[in-house]
Amino acid sequence: MNKIQQLLCLILAPALLAVGCNKNADNATAVTPTISLTAVDTTSDSITFVLNVKDATDVAYMLYDGDNITADAVLSGGTATEGGVITIDDLNADTKYYVAASARNGDVKVMAEPIMMTTKSATGGGNNDDDDDDNNGELPEIEGVENIVITKTKDGRWYEPYNYYVTFVRDNGDRIILDFYTLDETMSVYFPYGMYSFDTNYAPFTIHSETSGYIPNGKSADGEGYLFTDGYVTVDVVDGYYAVYMMLTYDENGTQRTIQGYYHGILSGASVPEGDDTGSDELIEVLEVGSNSFSFRINAEEGQYWRCSVVDKRVYDLSSPNPGAWVVTYGFMLEGTLTFNWENGKECEHVPGLVMEAMSSTDYIILAALMDVSDGQENSLLGGVEMVQVRTKAPAQGTGTVDIHIDEVNRNDVVFDCIFGDDVWCCYVAMMPTQRLEEIKAGEYAQAGFTSYESCMISLIPALSHDSKRQFLETTLDYKWDYLNYNTTYTMCVLVEDMNKGVKFFECEPFTTAN
Repeated sequence: MNKIQQLLCLILAPALLAVGCNKNADNATAVTPTISLTAVDTTSDSITFVLNVKDATDVAYMLYDGDNITADAVLSGGTATEGGVITIDDLNADTKYYVAASARNGDVKVMAEPIMMTTKSATGGGNNDDDDDDNNGELPEIEGVENIVITKTKDGRWYEPYNYYVTFVRDNGDRIILDFYTLDETMSVYFPYGMYSFDTNYAPFTIHSETSGYIPNGKSADGEGYLFTDGYVTVDVVDGYYAVYMMLTYDENGTQRTIQGYYHGILSGASVPEGDDTGSDELIEVLEVGSNSFSFRINAEEGQYWRCSVVDKRVYDLSSPNPGAWVVTYGFMLEGTLTFNWENGKECEHVPGLVMEAMSSTDYIILAALMDVSDGQENSLLGGVEMVQVRTKAPAQGTGTVDIHIDEVNRNDVVFDCIFGDDVWCCYVAMMPTQRLEEIKAGEYAQAGFTSYESCMISLIPALSHDSKRQFLETTLDYKWDYLNYNTTYTMCVLVEDMNKGVKFFECEPFTTAN
């Protein structure tokens, strides 16, 4: 469990823990808790079960010998929990184990009906990569409940920091669409563990019953499916992957149907939880950072497709920060392991037509996610979105020289010469109203997210030059800069880049256009 689970007692909706974390103050009548155990899966050395509980302040479970046992014994000697999918490891093969669970609310204590589970033999069974039902477990038979096999998840999306929408796919192609509402503080990376119940509100740990339903294979979600009317879903982590158990009821043309399913694997659009033991490498690996460049590698397997996007952090922060949306909407799709030398003004070698931007002293965010293209849907995230922030270095000090000489100043234009020294590679020029320049110097650069006036101007000048790319690539004489305002004082700002990619910024003497 992660730290989020430790906070569940403080923030779960009343539907989940009706009396919160408080004891029965003022001698109020305690609500009787409800608690149940459901066997889910066994291996040769572990058992997995679901502990479903409501209206409790204290919950615990334990293994025992199958003889008589009391609620007090479990609560005092068992393992405390908030419920959900629970796995007990390091057990003996081919052995019967009995599980007891108890809940308390004030002075009211109840026990679940104990269950017995038998581990598999050391030579026969347990989950393995060749088992088609590896991610689903062996569900108990319950009268009136259909056991289903979930093969994968798809179309997982974070629409806001707390709203996660995902589709579970059955082995027959039927879809189970669930619209989860998690913690308000949850970023769009990890899915909070706990138990989710159905409601029409947007409180934490609920599934919205008006936008969640069962869609038979071959039908669309628009008016052809069946909304869920009752049930719950528990989310936990087992062996570094999400473990999701669901008991769901829907109304199919007046007939109540209940399904039971268990899924162990990745959740589309949600990262593998912290502390996983899968041993997988980071998807994004930053290699080197310069003043106007950085390089990184996407570590994916051969044939594994992914999307990647690079964005100025100021632009990302001004939008609704949604990593999944950024990757799907703006990301480029490639496959396998690739290295990017992201250098300002150069075309990306892997994505023709994409000109890279990497200004000095600027924060950039690299986003990448593996994609599920098994059904030909290029925008289905296979897992979560990985985000890495890099900050380019301060501009390298240039040594190139440029001689600027103003020939004439007119009412709406200025004519000047731009003469390069030997080691100059290119030169940008911008005509800035001097008054505006002083406002930027006075502190507006900091409001725009820059660490200094110089770094602001180095970023601003290329954008304000006459040409969208490099304004001057060689010495230019009698260059006319027109469309100036009359009777206005301007300062010519110059950015010079030398052959070694060093940068020099300077300002010429102000001049005033004629009346």
